[in-house]
Amino acid sequence: MHPVLFEIGSVKVYSYGAALALAFFLGAVLAMREAPRVGIEQEKILDLSILIGIGALVGSRIAYIILDLPYYLETPMKIISREGGLSFHGGLIAGFLISFWYLKRHKIPVGVTADLIAPYVALGYAITRIGCLMYGCCYGKVSNLPWALASSFVDNALRHPTQIYASLINFVFFGLLLYLRDKKPFHGYLFVLYVGFYGLYRFGIEFFRDSDVFFGPVTLAQAISLLMILASALLIRLWPWKQVDKISDKKI
Repeated sequence: MHPVLFEIGSVKVYSYGAALALAFFLGAVLAMREAPRVGIEQEKILDLSILIGIGALVGSRIAYIILDLPYYLETPMKIISREGGLSFHGGLIAGFLISFWYLKRHKIPVGVTADLIAPYVALGYAITRIGCLMYGCCYGKVSNLPWALASSFVDNALRHPTQIYASLINFVFFGLLLYLRDKKPFHGYLFVLYVGFYGLYRFGIEFFRDSDVFFGPVTLAQAISLLMILASALLIRLWPWKQVDKISDKKI
């Protein structure tokens, strides 16, 4: 683990925060570069990226607090402290809602934009999980496998490096979504597909993560992931605009 990358005087730069910042920056730059190909102004993507970044951080923090609500009700000051973490589920939902509002307000096609940013959501997630590994959060269960690592700030026990699993899987998702971007059956397909991919990955990896159960053997993240898989499958099956129209050269 290497939770602190470096210090400037009394200011510490944490590995997780640095990875998160890099993920947002790289995703925004790549999406902006790609925007003209689908007829969207780069400035609109920049504005949207900033809104998504803020909204996703707030949403992911709120979701994390809700997941451990009894603790934070007893210690409310911890809500605004560095203690704890973020929940990707909450960040994804908040980012989607803010994006939907912004795109509708500026009359930008939702499906086209969602497909534009979907690969970079996967890329950003993969980068952020590297930050998790360095920081010591999102760790796995104790393991005696040859590749087990001391990757937890809880103790020095060898554990499943679930952060590496998550990063590698999402790098694969990133490559697959890029491959499919010119083969999609309808606008919005790539984003909906990633929601399903994420649900499948997260449901599976929870068996290796050190997480509390929610109901029977199922964790809360697994329960949410099942809903994501179902929603993705239904949307792919029932999406009302199952065609990809020719994209105009006109800037949006």
